[in-house]
Amino acid sequence: MQRLSLQLYVEDQLVELHDNESISLNQSVQNVRDIKKVFTDFTQTFNVPASKTNNRIFKHFYNFNIDGFDARTKKQATLTINYKPFKKGKIKFEGVQMKNNKPVNYRLTFFGDTITLKDLVGEDKLDALENLQNLQIEYTATSIAGAMDTPLNLLRMGEGFTDAVLVPLITHTDRLYYQSGVDTAGTANIHYASSIKGVKYEQLKPALRVYYIIRAIEEQYDIKFSTDFFNTTNTAFYNLYMWMHRRKGNIVEDADNATKELTIDNFGNFDFQQNHEFKPQTNVGFKSRPLPGKTTRAFINLEVTTGVSSTYKFIIRKNGTTLFTSEELTGSQEITSTNGDINIPSGRDLYTFHFETISSQAASFNLHVTVQERVKVFMGMKNKYFTMEGDISTSTNVQFNLAREIPEIKVIDFLTGIFQMFNLTAQKLDRDGGDLKTGNYIKVQTLDEFYASSTSSYDITEHLDKKTSEVNAIMPYNQIKLTYEGLETTLSGKHYEMENVEWGTLNYEEQTHEDLGQGGYEIKLPFEHMKFERLYNVTGGAATTIQWGWSANLDLESHVGKPLLFYPHKVTGGDGISVQLATDTTVQKTSYYIPSNQIDPTDTTLESQSINFNAELGEYTNKSFPNTLFKTYYQTYITDTFNKNRRLSKFKAYLPLSVISQLKLQDIIVIFTDSYKVNTIKTNFETGLSNLELINVISDVIIKQDDSEGARTIDKALVTIDSMNVTIDNTILIT
Repeated sequence: MQRLSLQLYVEDQLVELHDNESISLNQSVQNVRDIKKVFTDFTQTFNVPASKTNNRIFKHFYNFNIDGFDARTKKQATLTINYKPFKKGKIKFEGVQMKNNKPVNYRLTFFGDTITLKDLVGEDKLDALENLQNLQIEYTATSIAGAMDTPLNLLRMGEGFTDAVLVPLITHTDRLYYQSGVDTAGTANIHYASSIKGVKYEQLKPALRVYYIIRAIEEQYDIKFSTDFFNTTNTAFYNLYMWMHRRKGNIVEDADNATKELTIDNFGNFDFQQNHEFKPQTNVGFKSRPLPGKTTRAFINLEVTTGVSSTYKFIIRKNGTTLFTSEELTGSQEITSTNGDINIPSGRDLYTFHFETISSQAASFNLHVTVQERVKVFMGMKNKYFTMEGDISTSTNVQFNLAREIPEIKVIDFLTGIFQMFNLTAQKLDRDGGDLKTGNYIKVQTLDEFYASSTSSYDITEHLDKKTSEVNAIMPYNQIKLTYEGLETTLSGKHYEMENVEWGTLNYEEQTHEDLGQGGYEIKLPFEHMKFERLYNVTGGAATTIQWGWSANLDLESHVGKPLLFYPHKVTGGDGISVQLATDTTVQKTSYYIPSNQIDPTDTTLESQSINFNAELGEYTNKSFPNTLFKTYYQTYITDTFNKNRRLSKFKAYLPLSVISQLKLQDIIVIFTDSYKVNTIKTNFETGLSNLELINVISDVIIKQDDSEGARTIDKALVTIDSMNVTIDNTILIT
């Protein structure tokens, strides 16, 4: 047995380990007991001695009079085996064991680097993304009606985003209907005629392509998702949009008196000292960042120059949440210490500047920002300063700020929802080249693609500890439920009342497991799942080309719900829709985007991908679309898990370094003549013993129960005797 020697480096410093300390590394893929999880590596908490070397590394943490080691954040760490690289990750400092008021051990936990998204994004919400802060479009009757059939392109982050913003036929309050031959003014009848009626443009809100949100997250947190799944050719993902519906009712209640919010988006030159606490951001504001070993306080002084004669308010937001709002102001202003400095605490936060004015007036502002940073240094405090300046001016039109209208959801919850929707796995890899500062390159694949990506297998039969092994049933649940959190809009709610089944929800159940008594398991996406409606002409009952969404609840009241994801489908040359632009103006639209739960709701082949988990009847065709989220992304894994021949086997083995250092979690393990997928591996580096949980690979070979099952009519030379073809009367079965 080869001896395994483990080393731990924390921020490139070698930590001294106990000779007899037992350290175990747990590695897991997508544990069959919790199919929501993606990869995670971790060790149990372990001790390292409070030696001189370790005291220096952890800066005598036990002595709180020393301003040193910051245990609030995880530190970069590396594990090596026999001084060869093994795992990169982070160390969490748990505490110090004391004896007679002297340090004995430091307690640490190592977390593998396969997934660090939670650490990167924290509690941030989508509205804190920098590339949404200065993203504004005009919200006018003309622009909204135009985006109903002509989406807006965006140029951000050095990339062109085609059809990034469009307006789908989803209303936030009014119920639409279609009735030809009736032309009553003031109704929600969207059949185009001479009267002023139809869908009011204020009832409609834009939608943003989800791909843009993913790219904004990458840019914000300096990460890069692989293009295996997140790419522009994968229509199941790329065609998804999120409806910009954050609050009930109109975005603008009264266009003549509505406030409009302007975000400074043209910060120019700025001066700052190197390594200061705050990092200026071109376009939107500045971003604070923590520096180790420093205590910082910072203040903002503001000078506003404007020619606006009416009142306005000045707003500062921290990660999208309002931090400061001024009183109503007029003319040029200076916000200084005489009326209270604005305190900016340190941290990894984004600060943005906004003006709020009356929409009927044009506005022009110049903002001069000075940040004073007070840093604790030896024998006192030191002041640092940096300044930046920006201008903004707008027309009288109301601006739609996507950061202010995007649904309220945490970045980590949004990403988790997308990963669960498509049963994705994430694996952090080292990336050669590229312009990433942190090397946060995350390979994203569906679970099926992940398992198919490996071409390596390891026969560990000779390394087995053959004294003990176990073979267990794999599935502890009777039922797996795949559903959405938001199922409260009118038609989704009515679907449950009528069918006693939630819209788009799948309950996967194996009757043979009814006696397990383990209950069910649920995956619930944090999104709204709306049932849409194809409109039929009230006069005569003929189907129209129009499908729409209604964001109302069962009480027929406007409903916000969870963030709504959907596929838009463009109708060209369809039944005319009457769009009311003003109290005395309408326009007819024969091309428009309808919302759908299928990429193409009109697909007569029924092959389009659906975001239902269950094979529901398509709202447009009234026929079932079988390519559900379950069938495409979950079926192989879950049906294999429920397979009566599937087992969860436990083995112990003394794996050699060549296997431990090279084995990937998608690789195949071979024991005797059987093949297995890895569920978990736990390696004790003191003893060299690994505990493995393995899932047997079920052969695709079909075993016939009766010889006659293989019989067939012989119309081809299938049997040879002494190399001569035998063709017995080709209408007779072989018996």
